[in-house]
Amino acid sequence: MTVSLSDITRAVESSYDGIWITDAIGNTLFINEAICRITRLKRKNVVGLNMRTLVDRGMFDVSATLLALEKQDVVTILQHVSTGVETIVTATPVFNTDGTIDKVISNVRDITELSALKEKLKRAEARNLAYQNEIARLKSRLDEDGKLIAEDRTMQAVMRQAERIAAFETPVLLHGEPGSGRHRLARWIHDHSERRHQPFIKLGCGALPEERLERELFGSEETDDTQGAARVRPGLLELARGGTLYLEDIAALPVAIQMKLANAFACGVHYRHGGNKPVELDVRVLSSSTDDLEQQRRHGRIRDDLYYHVNVYRIDIPPLRQRRKDIPLLARQFLDQLAKRYGRKIGISTALLAKLRDAPWNGNIRELRNTMERLYVNSEGPTIVSGLSPAEGAPHAAEGTPEEASLKRILEDTERRVLQQAYSRYETTYGVANALGISQTSAVRKARKYAIKVRQPGRPGLV
Repeated sequence: MTVSLSDITRAVESSYDGIWITDAIGNTLFINEAICRITRLKRKNVVGLNMRTLVDRGMFDVSATLLALEKQDVVTILQHVSTGVETIVTATPVFNTDGTIDKVISNVRDITELSALKEKLKRAEARNLAYQNEIARLKSRLDEDGKLIAEDRTMQAVMRQAERIAAFETPVLLHGEPGSGRHRLARWIHDHSERRHQPFIKLGCGALPEERLERELFGSEETDDTQGAARVRPGLLELARGGTLYLEDIAALPVAIQMKLANAFACGVHYRHGGNKPVELDVRVLSSSTDDLEQQRRHGRIRDDLYYHVNVYRIDIPPLRQRRKDIPLLARQFLDQLAKRYGRKIGISTALLAKLRDAPWNGNIRELRNTMERLYVNSEGPTIVSGLSPAEGAPHAAEGTPEEASLKRILEDTERRVLQQAYSRYETTYGVANALGISQTSAVRKARKYAIKVRQPGRPGLV
């Protein structure tokens, strides 16, 4: 059975794909009906014309035929037609027996619809990202029920505990790592208690020397030698009257202060430093600890009477790495807070949120907040897509190896982390120096070296 030229012509004309044939220099010899349908061009306007001429006239932005002639090889390109059509073209040279090109046959397929679908998908993904950011923003604002961000089951259990205990006057001990949100939860409990319209006062128990701490907590009375009148300076127990006193890192209290505080809780009154008149006590006590307070009690670091008063109801706050579902919502909440502060709304990509979720976050929420502010400040577009440091972006990265960093760098990184945790807990150079067994001068110098923010000396105030 032989195939005639007319059979071949009918087959080519019946092809769904466009067929464009040129000679060895790019002159158009033939186009099938599909070319006319796809490109919306007419045969009479292209047959006989060179592909270079068609490109020069703006009918095509580029020619696969000309590229195939130049490279003497098969070429596939995306081609835009003046009629608004987008095509994918594969141009195949047909060679003579002597190796010269005889013709070029191009296969043309319309991808306008595919490109439109891709563009729709891109826009849909952008809308989806915008919706996710908006939903997260609304979730972070949904504090009508007073719910902190708690997407992870472990933190949801913590919030149920907090909701239950907020209605009572019971002392609460919040146990968790530095930066895990102890202060935030203490404030939440206060804000949802009957005392919410009264002061909430925080005291860092390891931040001050013993005598200064006693004056801050209990107040002082001093006699004016010239007038004989007593100068009264109220302490935090008085300033918090009717409200809540939050004792951060209570195990850091000196034993003498522990005894005086336990007596005050037991009797319902306290005495100012230098005074002899009882001052009525009316505060709810919330405390926190990074260490196991029961173990501290066994080792004699906290008195039994104080321990049993503050540890009536204990809430264990999991570190951020144990509640990873909360990380994307927290990240978006911090961005929303920054947007309110600076008036510039910025989103965050899903891919970067996944990296944030997998990062180690040894500094917990405090480290995440720091990271989000850095990403926000460094961002140039409407969406943050990158910017994590190697340590943040590599959740399972080792602390360092000789191949990755010098010994000096490893030691400095370790020292920096220890100091950051110490300043997070003790706040002042005195407290850090005392805890780490170094001089206060060294504590100041090292804080400057690692750009660690240090709370300036002064009275703790309303938080």
